[in-house]
Amino acid sequence: MSLDAAAASLHAVAARFATGAAVATVEPFSGPAGHINASYIVSGRAPRDRPMRFFLQRLNAHVFPNLAELMENVKRVTQHVGGPLRLVPTRGGDACLKDEHGDVWRLYDFIEGAVTRPIATAADAEHAARAFGAFQRALGDLPGPRLHETIPHFHDTPRRLESFECAVQRDAAGRAAGARAEVAEIRAHRDLAAVLVQAAAAGAVPERVVHNDAKLANVLFDAASGEPLCVVDLDTVMPGLALYDFGDLVRSMATRAAEDERDTSRVRLEPELFESIARGYVAAMRELLTPPERDLLVPAAQVIVFEQAVRFLIDHLEGDRYYRIARPGHNLDRCRTQLALLAALLEQERPLRRRITGI
Repeated sequence: MSLDAAAASLHAVAARFATGAAVATVEPFSGPAGHINASYIVSGRAPRDRPMRFFLQRLNAHVFPNLAELMENVKRVTQHVGGPLRLVPTRGGDACLKDEHGDVWRLYDFIEGAVTRPIATAADAEHAARAFGAFQRALGDLPGPRLHETIPHFHDTPRRLESFECAVQRDAAGRAAGARAEVAEIRAHRDLAAVLVQAAAAGAVPERVVHNDAKLANVLFDAASGEPLCVVDLDTVMPGLALYDFGDLVRSMATRAAEDERDTSRVRLEPELFESIARGYVAAMRELLTPPERDLLVPAAQVIVFEQAVRFLIDHLEGDRYYRIARPGHNLDRCRTQLALLAALLEQERPLRRRITGI
């Protein structure tokens, strides 16, 4: 498809939504929007020549097997939570549309004056954790039925570990020999895999509606006040444990090292960031957080970091099929970073518990 034809096609898609504006331009979104869906900015003019902007996305059917169920979740969640993140329906009143090529599209109002934070300060970490805690709290009374599982078994860590062992045995990309140390380290910590699923199976921790991709990049902040506006990227919102989101927050914000840092000596757990995350999250959840959930905050971080190390190593062993890479061994570097962070979390478990006692 030529550039002109592609632009015309995007324009035609945008025009099928009930924006109340005449579509003028559709351009690729240059800001942070994740790597799963293709994102665009739609500009138009409403009556009286008022400019309006929207956020258009083509959804990834390879990652999400049932886009209709995904969009049903997103519609229910955004309507229940309220706030600035609003879906724009199609002219027929649907939450999304399928074009002549079979691609599925959705449209949000563009949130003006919103920014993301690239690096977490202690204040940012607390604000982001508070935003995710408030998000979970708001969904605590979401009416039934139960949300769909958009990615089944997403945080089933024992299942991930089984997939890991299969990947090691298959050695599809011929890389297992070069990852012996990482394979051994994951096997040494295999008992972590059962911690959260066993707690859930025993009824010690309740099922909740959770985000499942909790990180700083998925919180929009007001550019003027610095306060969080809303949580975004809702495609993985589904039933799960509150502890999954807390673990992800720690994994993504409690170290200042990049996720793909090659020098693992630079991967240090920052206790003050961990404490800020816990303070913000617990303050937002308040009495909803049960005593067993509080007791599992530190182990949850260990489990989620371990699980992510497993996922990165699986992808490395299978030839980098899931995560995008920018260099050879990129996923192995990512795995090593997670293992370094896991080592720090295990080493500092007692002082971390003391830090958050009484929060």
